[in-house]
Parts: sequence; C-alpha cells; structure tokens
Amino acid sequence: MIPTDQHTTQPAADKPVIGIFGGTFDPIHLGHVQCALQVHQQCPLEHIRLMPCHLPPHRATPGVSAQQRADMVQLAIANHPQLQLETLELHQHRPSYTAISLQQLQQQYPKHKLAFIMGMDAFNNFTHWHRWQDILHCADVIVCQRPQYTKISDASLALLASHQITKASQLQQSQSGQILILDNPLHPISATELRQQLVSQRTRPAGLQQSVWNYIQQHQLYKNSD
Repeated sequence: MIPTDQHTTQPAADKPVIGIFGGTFDPIHLGHVQCALQVHQQCPLEHIRLMPCHLPPHRATPGVSAQQRADMVQLAIANHPQLQLETLELHQHRPSYTAISLQQLQQQYPKHKLAFIMGMDAFNNFTHWHRWQDILHCADVIVCQRPQYTKISDASLALLASHQITKASQLQQSQSGQILILDNPLHPISATELRQQLVSQRTRPAGLQQSVWNYIQQHQLYKNSD
C-alpha cells in the first residue's frame, strides 16, 4: 500500500490524459452521457472511455448481462466520438475492482495519464473501496456533483486536504493522485427509477435515448426488475 498523505507517482508532465468512467450502466441513461460530455468539455482529456463493470462488488449483480449493458453503452455514445466503450472488465470472472482495472489500463496506455471519473456519492465512500490507495497511485480522480449528495464525508475531506487540485489544467501538468471536484450541472436521473419504470411502462422514459430504448424493447430487458 502507498502512503495516503502525499502523491507517490513520478511526474508525468504534458502526457495526454484519458478519462475512465466506470459504472454498472444498468441501463446507461442521458445523465451518464451528459455527465461524460461535460467532463470532456471542462477537462483536458483526449477522450473518455466508459467501462461497464462485469460483477460490481458494492451492489447486487445486474439483471441483464454485461454484454447487453455494453451494447447499450455503445448505442448511447455512438454520436459522440470523444466517448468510447472500454470492454476490459466485461469477460473477467471476478468482481470488478477499479484498482486492478486501472493497473491494467496503465499497461495498455503507457504513454497516457489516466483520470478516473466518479460521482460525489461514490467519492464519499472512496476510502472504503478495495485498494483505494492504489487507485490514486494509478490515476487522478475527477469527482462530479450528483443530486442529493451535496455534503462531503469527513474521510473525503481529509483526503482532499492533501490531494485536491482546483484547476482542470493541472491534470496534464503533474503526477497522478490528484483529486478535482467539478462544478457540473446536475442531472436528476436515476437508473434505479428507470428500471422500475421499465417493468410496466410501454413508452420511452424521458431519461433514455431512443436507441437504448429500442434495444431494451427488442431484447425484452428489465421486465422482471425489482
């Protein structure tokens, strides 16, 4: 494990930065896409890779397959070349731990820096993640505002005291382990609520893109969701 009170990687000045946006995407919705586009607009990222997890360690296993969730991600970002699908975790037969995935992506993109994108709700529990110190060793962290999550936990405040940066341009100019809090617009769309609507609703919920809705209808997904 690495110390938590200082940055520990070697300087990586002027390296291009790839954003990694992990999640269950069950299903991907307009909130996910708009958030990714806003991060790309506000931060100096070469592109953003949306990475659906296979077996999420912090929640129940999704009711649709990893491949189906990835298919929906691909459909949702088809018109946005700055957003790309990352399939690293799709075929792994173990829980999808971010620290391990980022280490693998480091090897895959040795000429780039990585910036992991998460919501404020996830950041408030960040110090409980598996090998969370190794995440900071591999990547910067970009935290997006989320509806109903306006407070920062004490543990996360302590982390910000030693790792926070205030300018997006610093993502390119220094080493990994930095944390940037974005002042992004809020998108009050919940995947949980969408799944509940999809059980019986025959029209497209407002938070879903048409292409994703068509895929859900074609494959009869979420009909037995909780």
